[in-house]
Amino acid sequence: MVETDTGSTRADGGVRSIARAVEVLELFDAAHPLRQLRDIVTLTGLPKTTVVRLLATLESLGLIVDRGDSSYGPGPGFLRWVKLAETLWEVGPEARRVMSGLVDAFGETVNVYIRRVLDRVSVAQVEGTATVRSVVEVGVPYQLASGAAGKILLGGAPDEVLRDLAARRSDLDLESLRREVAGIREAGYAVTHGDRELGASAVAAPIFGKDGRVIAALSASGPTSRFTADRVGRYVDAVTAAAREISEAGLGPVEVFL
Repeated sequence: MVETDTGSTRADGGVRSIARAVEVLELFDAAHPLRQLRDIVTLTGLPKTTVVRLLATLESLGLIVDRGDSSYGPGPGFLRWVKLAETLWEVGPEARRVMSGLVDAFGETVNVYIRRVLDRVSVAQVEGTATVRSVVEVGVPYQLASGAAGKILLGGAPDEVLRDLAARRSDLDLESLRREVAGIREAGYAVTHGDRELGASAVAAPIFGKDGRVIAALSASGPTSRFTADRVGRYVDAVTAAAREISEAGLGPVEVFL
């Protein structure tokens, strides 16, 4: 019994250390490629001594670089993982061609989103051509219950996902969410205005796998001012047709993970 308890404690401590290390790494993004030590301490809420130990460990693994002025950034160890992830999570050339075709036709940003537990993540993006456009960060989790792509992905998710979302967010009513998702599933597309972000609109449609499951959502998004009633109708037709084309051709290497 003593050995089991000791092992359990060590395992819990190990998992906690990993979680804390990931929490530190998640502080770095395109807007914050560098972080000051004091900011890392403040944002994580961890003791300074713990943060210093975590940073030293991450630096020894090549995942963090100490610039020598109490500022830190991602290390070169990420480079091989970035290339590996891009290879495994890449959509196929046919899907890229279809996405680029939508951008050429309408000028709006096009994304392919997948569901990861209770979030949605863009795994591929072709930026719009307009000066003012909607752009999200590829690989960054966004709320699953917000935005047109999220509603599409919920249409292919088990009911337990809807229950978990409603339990996590007090502003979501489970029965209302079920009715909304059922209606979108029947329509075959979703349109949202200001759902994820004020002033941003999107049209999305499902991408199906060979087994008939919804494996991803194809989305065209941009400023609400451009998503007028007549344009939305054309966007819906084009996005649903493009999603069908991608479904028939296959999404590419990423599909094995979905």
